[in-house]
Amino acid sequence: MNSKETFESIRELIKADYPLIYAITTEYNRTMQYVRNIGNKLGYQFFSWDCVDGLKEHKKNESGRYDFTAIPSCDDYIGLLNYISDTSIEVGETSEKSIILIEDMHRNFDNPEVFTHLRKLAAKLKGLKRHIVLTGPFVKIPDELEKYVTVVNIPLPDRSDLKKILNNVADKITINEDLEKNFIDSALGMTDMEADLAFRLAKVRVGFNSKDAAQIIAREKEQIIKKSGILDYYQVNDDLQKSLGGLENLKFWLTQRNKAFERKAKEFGLQEPKGILLVGVPGCGKSLTAKCVAAEWRQPLLKLDIGKVFQAEVGSSENNIRQAIATAEAVAPCVLWIDEIEKGLNVGGGEKDGGTNSRVFSTILTWMQEKTKPVFVVATANNIQALPPELLRKGRFDDIFFVDLPTKEERKNIFSIHLAKYQQHSITNIDLVAEKAKYFSGAEIEECVKEAMFIAYNENPNVTQITVEHLFKAIEPIVPLALTMPTQINFLREFGKSKRARPASKELNSESLIVEGESRNEKLIRTKSERDFDIYDEG
Repeated sequence: MNSKETFESIRELIKADYPLIYAITTEYNRTMQYVRNIGNKLGYQFFSWDCVDGLKEHKKNESGRYDFTAIPSCDDYIGLLNYISDTSIEVGETSEKSIILIEDMHRNFDNPEVFTHLRKLAAKLKGLKRHIVLTGPFVKIPDELEKYVTVVNIPLPDRSDLKKILNNVADKITINEDLEKNFIDSALGMTDMEADLAFRLAKVRVGFNSKDAAQIIAREKEQIIKKSGILDYYQVNDDLQKSLGGLENLKFWLTQRNKAFERKAKEFGLQEPKGILLVGVPGCGKSLTAKCVAAEWRQPLLKLDIGKVFQAEVGSSENNIRQAIATAEAVAPCVLWIDEIEKGLNVGGGEKDGGTNSRVFSTILTWMQEKTKPVFVVATANNIQALPPELLRKGRFDDIFFVDLPTKEERKNIFSIHLAKYQQHSITNIDLVAEKAKYFSGAEIEECVKEAMFIAYNENPNVTQITVEHLFKAIEPIVPLALTMPTQINFLREFGKSKRARPASKELNSESLIVEGESRNEKLIRTKSERDFDIYDEG
């Protein structure tokens, strides 16, 4: 829901005599203003309480501003709740309607006196047109109070909210409509205060008649998202065709889906794509694909670090993932990259963490299934066995792609990309180099090019171009991952050939991996992780 719909639902709850409402938000002032406005329109008295100022009544004066009257004996939670209880006396039609907004009461929910008092007030206030609205950054409700509280998530400011903030900062400055749209797009995902400060900074530095103002706002948003510690904001300029070698099927699929964001496509009835899961061999371009998609679609790229989601405090992990999802939806349309998703969403061992991992996993799955905002999820995975079946079923992702070791033609393409990237234009016989780099992944090919440059420079510091011989010297000592861990790589490739995932490349790599020693019936030396991986290994 957007802001308008959310606060409309609060208005309806108040009209329906709901006594206890819990608003999940970090924007205390914005939430207070909206709820106060609702109360004024419905003819309610409005009070607010916090641990610094205590209980205050808000009254409009003749100039339209608010005067605040302090209510004595309400300095702590118990005094406040006693006051609400003592003044909640039914006096027929003359009973005054009121809303009391209380900040951060969740910090005292471990006190039985507090939640018992609230539970009794919930029963007492029903029908008296008196309402308690609790605000806090996350849900932390005692079991004894759960059935008495209605929870509402307050979303981040939408375009309409941000336009009001921008107009307030601009004051009497007229802003071009296209520039205004760019400024608002750049501020999506910020709180009201963050957006206000970013707009003010842009106004001071370049003014609102410059395109550079949008970049200033976007940089502020980047810092804000990074400070959250859960989402990372990436500036990307990778080209899908020029930066990513091979993977023609995947590229074609992504290029097609880009059209879903066009106005005519929406009129036709096309829905924005939900996301893709990329599974396969490490180092073959899965993470690079996420960056290229964002650049190709001209959308911001957010990376979700699932490891940072988990916190020691009860309820914090669940709140972190909800906050990350809310931020991604506020920034939408955007690309959300979840790297090595199987490591973060391992739901085993729930008895050790009190079920926190399972609840976080469930929140992500439900959101991926039900989300309506254009957040395109690119998830990558190396260990297929660790992926829970719930993640793989249709509806979570639009499609699952398998990324294999590059074929010879793809290796030629990848070598050309990295040689051009490092301004090396003298190599003509790439065919021979690609043959020499059999079983190499894209990441290993890039390292070959860099190593060849080191070799060439050490031979002659005045050299500007490398030769084929330098590449051969760089390739020779490298043992690719495919030969270091053949058991795992073969398992991944068998999965790719089983038609349980769509091949990302036009052709699957037909170069078979032979594990050294197997052809001569020798006892194969395996690492512990290889033995654990191969559950059918008898030796």
